[in-house]
Amino acid sequence: MKIASKPFRVGIVGAGPAGATLACLLAKEGVDAVFFDDGKRPDMVVGESLVPRLVNVFRRLGIEDEVAKLGTYKPGVTWIFDENDALELSFTAMRGVLPTYAYNVPRRPFDDLVHQTALDAGARFIPCDVKLEVGLTERGEKVPRLSAETLALVPDWKGRQPDLLVDASGRRRLFAKLLGIRAAIGDRKDVSHFAHYENCTMPVPSGQTVITRLKHGWSWRIPLRHALSIGVVFDKDHAKQYGRTPEEQLEAVIDQNKPLADACPNRKRITPVTTYANYQLISEQGHGDGWVCVGDSFGFVDPMLSPGLCMAMVSAEQLADAILQNRQDDWDKAFQQYLDWFRDMLGAWQELVDMFYGGHIFALQRTGTKISQMFPGKISMIMQRHFEKNISGMAGGGLTNHPYSRNLLRFMTRFAIYGEEPSDYAVV
Repeated sequence: MKIASKPFRVGIVGAGPAGATLACLLAKEGVDAVFFDDGKRPDMVVGESLVPRLVNVFRRLGIEDEVAKLGTYKPGVTWIFDENDALELSFTAMRGVLPTYAYNVPRRPFDDLVHQTALDAGARFIPCDVKLEVGLTERGEKVPRLSAETLALVPDWKGRQPDLLVDASGRRRLFAKLLGIRAAIGDRKDVSHFAHYENCTMPVPSGQTVITRLKHGWSWRIPLRHALSIGVVFDKDHAKQYGRTPEEQLEAVIDQNKPLADACPNRKRITPVTTYANYQLISEQGHGDGWVCVGDSFGFVDPMLSPGLCMAMVSAEQLADAILQNRQDDWDKAFQQYLDWFRDMLGAWQELVDMFYGGHIFALQRTGTKISQMFPGKISMIMQRHFEKNISGMAGGGLTNHPYSRNLLRFMTRFAIYGEEPSDYAVV
């Protein structure tokens, strides 16, 4: 519910899913939401496999039916940690916590859908190369400002700065770079190559995303409507062992890892190979007088569990609520609470991802399988279902930072692994 006592103006720098989601939710409540962007988008974008938490966002935006039309139904995720063993996670395990499904989507049409939804809600889009400058508050605090040139593109603002300026520029982090704000960088610095293929065996059950531990790094297989998205993630030094170019490296990894080779011996690549740098980052500061960050501009983590688009759109939802449910005089406190939540979520996602990288989840799964075989029965089944509900809820975005779920997983990975070494299942 909107509490603000008067109409206000919000300028959003960036028109990706985070910026467009924020613009949509604000415009629906009568806010003068204007988002600026140069409109340049690559044809291929990482983040095609979504998590159940996003279904709630789609419902709030009123776009789930459209997402379903352009995407594929995703019932869960399978992790293959060697050629003979796998962990299959069905989203039905999170019933009562989240929707029991998600979607896989081609990002270009998906991003276009969210963008158009914002426009339909009443937000205004200004296609431009945004110009920013450093301003000073009465207290001498450095803050980002729109240049006079950019402000002139919104004539009814009459050269006045918006009441709130939001950085939704993604990994470009325009405000942070303008103000010299530092960030904490994670340990892993990998490279990712991916492309779309035809003539591949699709994962079972239909729509299931498959994550495979490789000799070096890991891979994804994401079934889309008319193609299979195949990507590999590995250390830059390991990448060099597979060839000189991204194309050579991606094809060699597929050929040299049996689960991938078996799935697509007759594959036909139908897109160029796209390369991204994979790393983790959290800014030291995410808001100030009259400005705040949303999505990747504040922080992002490793992509293994598909948290990127989830955090982009859910953070936009959280920020919209902070803006709408508080008076402008209270925004500073509201934004600090929002960023505390954001930082906690990023830390929780990374902790969960690290457990997969370290082999702890796979070692725990092997231990659980052995115990279930040794002590079959109702109690063993109840314990297994309870654990699956919590870990699936965490991986689905609903229980990711829930204290009980996090502590349960910490306890289990520390004390419940028996006869297995996590390092044997680690992703290197």
